[in-house]
Amino acid sequence: MHRSATLLSFAAIAGLGLVSACGTSSGPAGSSGGSGLAGCHGTITVATDLPLTGGDSTDGPFPQQGAQLAVDQANTAKTLGGCTLNYVSKDDSSVAKNGHDPAQGAANIIALGSDSSVVGVVGPFNSSVAEAEIPKASAAHLALISPANTNPCLTAQAVPQTVCGITTDSLYNGPHTYFRVIGTDITQGEILAYIATKQLNLTKAYVFDDQEAYGAGLASLFSQHFTSDGGTVVGKASLPGSTTDFSTQISNVQSSGAQLIFFGGTSGNGCGLVRRDEGKAGLTLPLLGGDGCQDTKFITDANSGSNTSEAENSQATSAPDASKLSSAQAFYTAFASAYASKSAPYNDGTNEPYSPFGYDAMNILIQAIKAVLVNNGNQPPSSSMAFRDAVVAQLHNTSYDGAIGHTAFDQNGDTTNPFFTLYKVTSAKWVGVSAYQVDSSGNVSAKS
Repeated sequence: MHRSATLLSFAAIAGLGLVSACGTSSGPAGSSGGSGLAGCHGTITVATDLPLTGGDSTDGPFPQQGAQLAVDQANTAKTLGGCTLNYVSKDDSSVAKNGHDPAQGAANIIALGSDSSVVGVVGPFNSSVAEAEIPKASAAHLALISPANTNPCLTAQAVPQTVCGITTDSLYNGPHTYFRVIGTDITQGEILAYIATKQLNLTKAYVFDDQEAYGAGLASLFSQHFTSDGGTVVGKASLPGSTTDFSTQISNVQSSGAQLIFFGGTSGNGCGLVRRDEGKAGLTLPLLGGDGCQDTKFITDANSGSNTSEAENSQATSAPDASKLSSAQAFYTAFASAYASKSAPYNDGTNEPYSPFGYDAMNILIQAIKAVLVNNGNQPPSSSMAFRDAVVAQLHNTSYDGAIGHTAFDQNGDTTNPFFTLYKVTSAKWVGVSAYQVDSSGNVSAKS
């Protein structure tokens, strides 16, 4: 597929309405809206379900803190009038998995679904966890809004099941209650292939994946687009996320003639360790990955070998770099103030790109709850199931201007504004390079 690149400034993008937005990002999802909601009575529970410990401890806490900030701001502003938001934080990590665990995530959603006061959840972070959670949420009519899931088949069977390992229809045994504020790997895989072939000018790639829904799916989509762009996949390694030594595979990379290592998966499942073992072998090939690699654990793991600066110049696409958007500045200021007492890196929302995505996802949920209350005489519906169904219906009509820009959902629950940013490790920190979108004709445009 032919692609062309167009460079635009963030100011120009804002003028086109692609990434910036005005209005609600400076605070919670609207004010109390007059005397009507002041008479609202009761406590309404919202939750997050994200990986907070183990190998994902540098991922999930950031969107969790963003979501909690949204709740705290809404309660302070009395966004729901006389009604109060109760916030519950769930960790979908387990000791057994040393990070995100689909079984734990499913158990969390079952527990939240059985609590009649809970009307919506922000999460999960990982697509494999979403695969386990969506059927439980659907059965309970419970809204899920993910800040980070990118596997395309969670929402629509847009690619063959063999690519992403999920049959979409099987996930929904009830209503479609799942939404996400990030683009999918259909877009991300195409962008990554474009970067590899058109910007790095590389034609031979060795592809790793971690055998999970996200990692294997992204690796497959990257490989397809890389091949269609004239590249050749010279070798593959599909290994479980528990793998900690990649020396054998790196030896295979050396003999394959590869010019590039691509990793489909997460840092918790070995992305940084592949880079570490590349350095141990004296190999200097570029490493390129998706959003699962773009965190501080990647840098720590990559630099844990004999070369303590091995992470340098590694590249990965991830959530759009909202720190460059005027619409997000109030969020980052509020985040820094609210979490000033936390130790680094958790005191700075710019240290993980998904921080404002968790914030906006929760504000979108709160906005939907508020609309339901107003439409029900400024009171919660008496039936918890009716309340949940009404919240889901409102989410399908979302039009929200927040920290990450404008968010609306299509009929499948996917954001209508999908794009990704390329990040590069510079001086032991991920730095945003360019933002990318793919148009309906398959053209990738790069925006500086």
